[in-house]
Amino acid sequence: MADPIEAITPSVFIAAKLRPWWFPLWFAGIYGLMHQAYFQIPDDLLRDTLYHWGLVRPDVAVIDLLAPGEQVVAVGNYLVSARANLEIVRGCDGAGAMFLVVSAMLAYPANLGRKLAGVLAAAGFMYLLNLLRIAAIYFVVAYYPAWFLPAHTYFAPTLIVLLGCLFFAWWAAWARSDADGQRRVS
Repeated sequence: MADPIEAITPSVFIAAKLRPWWFPLWFAGIYGLMHQAYFQIPDDLLRDTLYHWGLVRPDVAVIDLLAPGEQVVAVGNYLVSARANLEIVRGCDGAGAMFLVVSAMLAYPANLGRKLAGVLAAAGFMYLLNLLRIAAIYFVVAYYPAWFLPAHTYFAPTLIVLLGCLFFAWWAAWARSDADGQRRVS
Protein backbone atom coordinates (compact mmCIF):
# COMPACT_ATOMS: atom_id res chain seq x y z
CA MET A 1 0.00 0.00 0.00
CA ALA A 2 1.29 3.46 -0.91
CA ASP A 3 2.19 5.90 1.80
CA PRO A 4 -0.69 8.48 2.03
CA ILE A 5 1.81 11.30 2.45
CA GLU A 6 3.49 10.37 -0.85
CA ALA A 7 0.08 10.31 -2.58
CA ILE A 8 -0.39 14.03 -1.97
CA THR A 9 1.05 15.87 -4.93
CA PRO A 10 2.29 19.46 -4.61
CA SER A 11 -0.70 20.78 -6.60
CA VAL A 12 -3.17 18.93 -4.33
CA PHE A 13 -1.33 20.26 -1.28
CA ILE A 14 -1.39 23.86 -2.60
CA ALA A 15 -5.08 23.57 -3.57
CA ALA A 16 -5.92 22.30 -0.09
CA LYS A 17 -4.05 25.21 1.50
CA LEU A 18 -5.73 27.78 -0.78
CA ARG A 19 -9.28 26.41 -0.40
CA PRO A 20 -10.20 28.75 2.49
CA TRP A 21 -9.01 31.68 0.38
CA TRP A 22 -10.94 30.85 -2.81
CA PHE A 23 -14.01 32.90 -1.98
CA PRO A 24 -12.15 36.09 -0.97
CA LEU A 25 -9.75 35.78 -3.91
CA TRP A 26 -12.55 35.22 -6.44
CA PHE A 27 -14.58 38.00 -4.83
CA ALA A 28 -11.70 40.49 -5.00
CA GLY A 29 -10.83 39.48 -8.56
CA ILE A 30 -14.40 39.77 -9.83
CA TYR A 31 -14.90 43.08 -8.03
CA GLY A 32 -11.66 44.41 -9.51
CA LEU A 33 -12.69 43.40 -13.04
CA MET A 34 -16.12 45.00 -12.65
CA HIS A 35 -14.58 48.16 -11.24
CA GLN A 36 -12.03 48.30 -14.06
CA ALA A 37 -14.75 47.83 -16.70
CA TYR A 38 -16.85 50.55 -15.05
CA PHE A 39 -14.02 53.05 -15.37
CA GLN A 40 -13.74 52.28 -19.08
CA ILE A 41 -17.18 53.81 -19.64
CA PRO A 42 -16.70 57.39 -20.89
CA ASP A 43 -17.86 60.10 -18.48
CA ASP A 44 -20.00 61.80 -21.12
CA LEU A 45 -21.89 58.55 -21.83
CA LEU A 46 -22.61 58.16 -18.11
CA ARG A 47 -23.47 61.82 -17.57
CA ASP A 48 -25.50 62.55 -20.70
CA THR A 49 -27.25 59.25 -21.28
CA LEU A 50 -27.11 56.64 -18.53
CA TYR A 51 -27.50 58.98 -15.58
CA HIS A 52 -30.15 61.14 -17.24
CA TRP A 53 -32.36 58.25 -18.35
CA GLY A 54 -31.43 55.66 -15.73
CA LEU A 55 -31.23 57.73 -12.54
CA VAL A 56 -32.27 61.37 -12.86
CA ARG A 57 -35.57 60.91 -14.71
CA PRO A 58 -36.67 57.96 -12.55
CA ASP A 59 -35.76 59.96 -9.44
CA VAL A 60 -37.82 62.90 -10.66
CA ALA A 61 -40.75 60.46 -10.83
CA VAL A 62 -40.00 59.17 -7.30
CA ILE A 63 -39.78 62.69 -5.88
CA ASP A 64 -42.95 63.75 -7.73
CA LEU A 65 -44.71 60.74 -6.22
CA LEU A 66 -43.50 61.56 -2.70
CA ALA A 67 -43.81 65.35 -2.89
CA PRO A 68 -45.52 66.65 -6.05
CA GLY A 69 -45.06 70.24 -4.89
CA GLU A 70 -41.28 70.01 -5.29
CA GLN A 71 -41.59 70.44 -9.08
CA VAL A 72 -38.25 68.75 -9.75
CA VAL A 73 -37.03 68.53 -13.34
CA ALA A 74 -34.32 66.46 -14.97
CA VAL A 75 -31.64 68.55 -16.64
CA GLY A 76 -28.90 66.29 -17.96
CA ASN A 77 -27.42 64.62 -14.91
CA TYR A 78 -29.01 67.13 -12.48
CA LEU A 79 -32.13 67.09 -10.33
CA VAL A 80 -33.23 70.73 -10.34
CA SER A 81 -35.93 72.53 -8.38
CA ALA A 82 -36.42 75.91 -6.73
CA ARG A 83 -35.00 74.40 -3.52
CA ALA A 84 -32.11 72.23 -4.71
CA ASN A 85 -29.71 71.45 -7.50
CA LEU A 86 -28.30 67.93 -7.16
CA GLU A 87 -25.73 66.56 -9.62
CA ILE A 88 -25.37 62.81 -10.21
CA VAL A 89 -21.76 61.89 -11.02
CA ARG A 90 -19.65 58.73 -11.22
CA GLY A 91 -19.80 57.12 -7.80
CA CYS A 92 -23.32 58.41 -7.06
CA ASP A 93 -24.80 55.73 -9.28
CA GLY A 94 -24.62 52.90 -6.74
CA ALA A 95 -22.31 50.87 -8.96
CA GLY A 96 -19.76 50.22 -6.21
CA ALA A 97 -22.32 48.75 -3.81
CA MET A 98 -23.91 46.70 -6.59
CA PHE A 99 -20.46 45.40 -7.61
CA LEU A 100 -19.86 44.26 -4.01
CA VAL A 101 -23.06 42.22 -3.87
CA VAL A 102 -22.78 40.82 -7.41
CA SER A 103 -19.10 39.90 -6.91
CA ALA A 104 -19.96 38.07 -3.69
CA MET A 105 -22.72 36.15 -5.48
CA LEU A 106 -20.51 35.18 -8.41
CA ALA A 107 -17.72 34.04 -6.08
CA TYR A 108 -20.05 32.10 -3.80
CA PRO A 109 -20.22 28.32 -4.33
CA ALA A 110 -23.72 27.96 -5.77
CA ASN A 111 -25.11 26.55 -9.00
CA LEU A 112 -25.21 28.76 -12.08
CA GLY A 113 -29.00 29.14 -12.13
CA ARG A 114 -29.13 30.41 -8.57
CA LYS A 115 -26.19 32.73 -9.24
CA LEU A 116 -27.91 34.22 -12.28
CA ALA A 117 -31.19 34.65 -10.40
CA GLY A 118 -29.29 36.26 -7.54
CA VAL A 119 -27.35 38.63 -9.78
CA LEU A 120 -30.54 39.79 -11.53
CA ALA A 121 -32.38 40.24 -8.23
CA ALA A 122 -29.40 42.01 -6.65
CA ALA A 123 -29.03 44.39 -9.59
CA GLY A 124 -32.71 45.33 -9.35
CA PHE A 125 -32.66 45.61 -5.56
CA MET A 126 -29.51 47.73 -5.48
CA TYR A 127 -30.85 49.94 -8.30
CA LEU A 128 -34.08 50.61 -6.40
CA LEU A 129 -32.15 51.27 -3.20
CA ASN A 130 -29.97 53.76 -5.03
CA LEU A 131 -33.00 55.55 -6.50
CA LEU A 132 -34.39 55.91 -2.97
CA ARG A 133 -30.97 57.05 -1.70
CA ILE A 134 -30.74 59.77 -4.36
CA ALA A 135 -34.30 60.93 -3.61
CA ALA A 136 -33.49 61.07 0.10
CA ILE A 137 -30.30 63.03 -0.61
CA TYR A 138 -32.36 65.45 -2.71
CA PHE A 139 -34.63 66.13 0.28
CA VAL A 140 -31.60 66.56 2.54
CA VAL A 141 -30.11 69.12 0.12
CA ALA A 142 -33.46 70.89 -0.22
CA TYR A 143 -34.40 71.07 3.47
CA TYR A 144 -31.34 70.27 5.61
CA PRO A 145 -28.29 71.33 3.54
CA ALA A 146 -25.95 71.18 6.55
CA TRP A 147 -26.63 67.43 6.69
CA PHE A 148 -25.68 66.80 3.06
CA LEU A 149 -22.05 65.86 3.68
CA PRO A 150 -22.64 63.34 6.49
CA ALA A 151 -25.75 61.91 4.81
CA HIS A 152 -24.06 61.59 1.41
CA THR A 153 -20.64 60.46 2.66
CA TYR A 154 -21.41 58.29 5.69
CA PHE A 155 -25.03 57.45 6.47
CA ALA A 156 -26.44 56.60 3.04
CA PRO A 157 -23.46 54.55 1.76
CA THR A 158 -23.25 52.61 5.03
CA LEU A 159 -26.97 51.84 4.90
CA ILE A 160 -26.77 50.75 1.24
CA VAL A 161 -23.80 48.44 1.90
CA LEU A 162 -25.48 47.01 5.02
CA LEU A 163 -28.70 46.31 3.10
CA GLY A 164 -26.63 44.78 0.28
CA CYS A 165 -24.92 42.48 2.80
CA LEU A 166 -28.28 41.43 4.23
CA PHE A 167 -29.56 40.76 0.72
CA PHE A 168 -26.47 38.64 0.01
CA ALA A 169 -26.95 36.69 3.26
CA TRP A 170 -30.59 36.01 2.38
CA TRP A 171 -29.61 34.96 -1.14
CA ALA A 172 -26.76 32.72 0.10
CA ALA A 173 -29.15 30.87 2.42
CA TRP A 174 -31.54 30.37 -0.51
CA ALA A 175 -28.73 29.40 -2.91
CA ARG A 176 -27.51 26.69 -0.52
CA SER A 177 -30.95 25.12 -0.17
CA ASP A 178 -31.89 22.13 -2.30
CA ALA A 179 -34.37 22.40 -5.12
CA ASP A 180 -37.15 21.02 -2.88
CA GLY A 181 -36.59 23.84 -0.37
CA GLN A 182 -34.87 21.71 2.25
CA ARG A 183 -31.69 23.03 3.82
CA ARG A 184 -28.58 21.01 3.11
CA VAL A 185 -26.57 19.82 6.07
CA SER A 186 -22.88 20.52 5.54
